[in-house]
Amino acid sequence: MLKNISIVLLLHNGVQNKAREATVCDRALSSRRARSQPIPIRWLPMAETKLLKDLIALSKTCSFTKAAELRNVTHPAFSRRIRDLEHWAGATLVDRSKIPVRLTQEGRELLVTAEYIVARLNTVSKKIKSPGQETHYALRIATGRYLASTLVADWACEMSDVIGRELSVAVSVQIRTGSTPDMVALLQREEVDFLCCYEHPNLSVPVATANFQYLQLGTDRFVPVCCAAKYRDVAYDLLDEFTPIPHVTYINTLSLHHILSDHLRASSYALAPVAYCDSVEVAWALIKKGRGIGWLPWSVVAQDCKSGKLRVLGGRQNEVPFEVRLYRSKEPLSVAAEMSWDRTTR
Repeated sequence: MLKNISIVLLLHNGVQNKAREATVCDRALSSRRARSQPIPIRWLPMAETKLLKDLIALSKTCSFTKAAELRNVTHPAFSRRIRDLEHWAGATLVDRSKIPVRLTQEGRELLVTAEYIVARLNTVSKKIKSPGQETHYALRIATGRYLASTLVADWACEMSDVIGRELSVAVSVQIRTGSTPDMVALLQREEVDFLCCYEHPNLSVPVATANFQYLQLGTDRFVPVCCAAKYRDVAYDLLDEFTPIPHVTYINTLSLHHILSDHLRASSYALAPVAYCDSVEVAWALIKKGRGIGWLPWSVVAQDCKSGKLRVLGGRQNEVPFEVRLYRSKEPLSVAAEMSWDRTTR
């Protein structure tokens, strides 16, 4: 029976050494012959953190061969190291019966702690090797491409200037962009201070509120628009259920697609997709060129609509509101990050 296996590491937090205990798992393996008492706690030597990195590599590649290449060891050596980790854990961590291989329930439980430990050790290592103030006075933000160039850029630059003046130091801004799951992973690994992303009932951001908190950084709405010049030639009518309307839409891996999907499925629009875009900027450009209609954030198209370049279709019932959230860990952040959060919550 696997129960109450704990790893305790002394981690440097920039001011003092801090003990943090991470519970690997508390899952009883059902068996008639299961013993009632817990197995002895096993301690993983610090030198063997390479085994945790091996497990992380295997979880990403789902292949012993690829993971071995990633870890720069031979396939047999990598397999032995995974078995060593399983021996330490007292459980099978990898399901080898299927291709590609997958972690077992116990393996997934250990993976959560492994990722946390490796990330924290990397952070401590960087602080020890670079004891200067660059990391201390930086805002590190993960977000999507569109938000990075608009709301996040405005907020980060404002906070950098304000905090910099108060502290009389230069506060750098580090913005990383990518898919929402990838950006959530950066926040969970503490590689960034903040995650800025869309929020909508149809979009579930996998951030556990037990460990993280958020504030509303802004609100917006998706508005159906088309090229005004094109509209004079072809009067698009969203109420027309029979005449196909060329539709500039988003790829299904984009957060924007998930926000709009419920609204579009529930509607009777006669939409005929003509383009699938991986960003707001691409959809915006195609719509302005007259390729079709599309739903764009009002913050993007407001000026074009006022100047007559774009035309809004339908009314409020055709719009889709959403909010933009800023997530952070409940653990203490850097000085600059904490000051930015405090100012934003005022």
